Amino acid sequence: MNFHPEGNRPKLTALDAGAYLKRIYMEVTKPSRQFLKDLHFQHLLHIPFENLDIHYNRPIILDYQKIFKKIILGNRGGFCYELNGLFYHLLSQLGFEVMITSARPFENGKLAPEFDHMIVIVKYERELFLCDVGFGELMRFPKRIVLNEPQLDYTSYFRLVKNPDDEWILQKSKDNHLYESVYQFDLRPRQLIEFLPRCDFHQQSIDSHFRNGKLITQLFPNGRITLTNRELKTNLSGEIEVKKIMNEDEFLYHLQENFGISSTELFQ
Repeated sequence: MNFHPEGNRPKLTALDAGAYLKRIYMEVTKPSRQFLKDLHFQHLLHIPFENLDIHYNRPIILDYQKIFKKIILGNRGGFCYELNGLFYHLLSQLGFEVMITSARPFENGKLAPEFDHMIVIVKYERELFLCDVGFGELMRFPKRIVLNEPQLDYTSYFRLVKNPDDEWILQKSKDNHLYESVYQFDLRPRQLIEFLPRCDFHQQSIDSHFRNGKLITQLFPNGRITLTNRELKTNLSGEIEVKKIMNEDEFLYHLQENFGISSTELFQ
């Protein structure tokens, strides 16, 4: 399996990797399962999932330098193509054997088109791991790609099954009995350019769920905070609070207050 298809080689320099690690409060160490687990978790704790550029008419361009400037230097978040694409480059620079591939989420019982989502696959000591820091609220830690093995992740269980076409399906459960399918994928290495049409679709089409409203969500040590143009939801230490958002000024205030993103950083 070729983990570095032509045109998708790692582009992070050592200095870039240092800035990235500083952004997620991590120190460099040699590749290991624990280091991969820590990188994944700390990424979720410090870099939010958000679609704000789409709603402020700021084009999202799948170019490594632009994504790095926005997320790492600009104190922003992003969606799957940005977050998982950047995470791929970081892992590559740190010495992991890694690739990106396409995933097709299940939406109302139907499969989304190919390249609707990007995931990261890591090979370490003959085992494969699924990493995903770009799905919003999903899993905290990488999942071993093994068949029908429940894997506990905080309060949720995950498992991987296969369909008749030998493609993998990630499933999630609250009780390790009733599982729902999240997305389907194979282990074919992909290039960033292959995701461009679907990335454009999500920015431009009224049929994209990303255009339904502004969204930013982030994991915190004691829970999760989610902000939309309609409400602020805090789920911290087991207590859930929901506050209505009345206008743009209130949205920007909570964006700064809860995610540390100022209007200057949003529009720079």
